[in-house]
Amino acid sequence: MTKRWTAYKMHVKDVVNGNYTGEGFISFGQWQVNRVRIMGTVVQKFISEDNGYGFFIIDDSTETVRVRSFKDSVDLIKMAEIGDMIDVFGRVRKYEEEIYVIPEILRKVDEPNFYILRKLELKKQDKRIVLTEAPKKEEAKPAEQPDEIVEEVIDTGEKKTETAGDGINPRRKVVDCIAGFDKGEGVEVDKLMKGCGLSEDIVERVLTDLMNEGEIFEPRAGKVKILG
Repeated sequence: MTKRWTAYKMHVKDVVNGNYTGEGFISFGQWQVNRVRIMGTVVQKFISEDNGYGFFIIDDSTETVRVRSFKDSVDLIKMAEIGDMIDVFGRVRKYEEEIYVIPEILRKVDEPNFYILRKLELKKQDKRIVLTEAPKKEEAKPAEQPDEIVEEVIDTGEKKTETAGDGINPRRKVVDCIAGFDKGEGVEVDKLMKGCGLSEDIVERVLTDLMNEGEIFEPRAGKVKILG
């Protein structure tokens, strides 16, 4: 049976700047990656007159990448329109000097909070990645799946009440920080990380819970605001 490699959630910059092995893999920290999952906005699109080839380019604010399809799979390209936020599962390939993605699954992202959730997931993942030099070709091996969730997080509806030491309720602390810092246009996530007096991991976890529960939303990329 053909092995189906894990689709790793990645920044676009890590895809296009990856060290391509020539065998369908790019180096990503200590791992060798065949399939990726990237999210970004469609900024350009093209389909040939004979429908034999098409592509769109997505931008996730770190870099842009071309998502290309041929023949029967061009219908996937037709699904995306300029301005759409798209979650792409696909295989990495390289032609001449360009690393691109061949799509397998496309999902339109209608809920803007999913974008900031992905950014938080990637920020947390970045801390786990050991950036090393790419292994030599004869040493490179497909990696085991990292400790990450490939599918969307399912909200169980449970509200977490853990404390962060000294009896502090981190959920209440983060909500108070958002309310205190917000001057009308939302609060930058980075400011919350530095200004709440909690570890970044706790702030990330609380923000994820609050967004899953619909308590906060993202009025603009990188900012959060209390709903209501």
